[in-house]
Amino acid sequence: MIYKPFQDRMISALGMGAMRLPMKDKEHIDYEKAHAILDRAYAGGINYYDTAYVYQGGDSERCLGAWHQQYPRDSFYIASKFFLDDEYDVRAVFEEQLERLQTDYIDFYLLHCITDRSADKYLSSGAIEFFEEQKRLGRIKYLGFSSHSSPETLARIADHRAWDFVQIQMNYYDWVYGTAAQEYAVLESRNIPIMVMEPVRGGRLAAPTELAQKLGSGNLHTYELALRFVLGNPGVSCALSGMQN
Repeated sequence: MIYKPFQDRMISALGMGAMRLPMKDKEHIDYEKAHAILDRAYAGGINYYDTAYVYQGGDSERCLGAWHQQYPRDSFYIASKFFLDDEYDVRAVFEEQLERLQTDYIDFYLLHCITDRSADKYLSSGAIEFFEEQKRLGRIKYLGFSSHSSPETLARIADHRAWDFVQIQMNYYDWVYGTAAQEYAVLESRNIPIMVMEPVRGGRLAAPTELAQKLGSGNLHTYELALRFVLGNPGVSCALSGMQN
């Protein structure tokens, strides 16, 4: 496993996204299958595990919480998120997350899915100030946000405070046909470490064999090319993949 420096830590360049864990039925994760995947990831050197309050109806956090009890707490990092919703009480949600994850702190915590439409609401909601206090108390180690916004909004949020990291959607398709290149430039120019979601664009950049031929990839699979593209950018600390098997 390749590791990248993050402040005084070393993070696996490949992170485990826990949004698409195998399901037993429509509401429940198959813990046995999911834990086997997580064990394989851990054995392979992955130490960054990304979930969120809303993933898989909350069962993603519960599944991770049950899984990690067998391992030393300082041997891996948990990332989770708060999605701003009128029905959610920020304090109650955070306490529930700690309970689900069976931990007294979360390593990497994010404001979830900031968009052009939700940016002002996040800034005025008091959520940022609440999580800053949790960080001061040691219940959050690093505070960031995930963005699905325009580069202009991303820059505005990035300048709001001294963020520890930011998560954006980035892959070679969105680099050319979307705004990933501009978003990357916004964060790199501010020296904010970047976590990447959708490096293989939900698997779309992994499937077609003709794509590999057009790219002249030789023996490399298309998903390898996608990950190499993302991780070849020096501002990227970790690329997250939502693994199902």
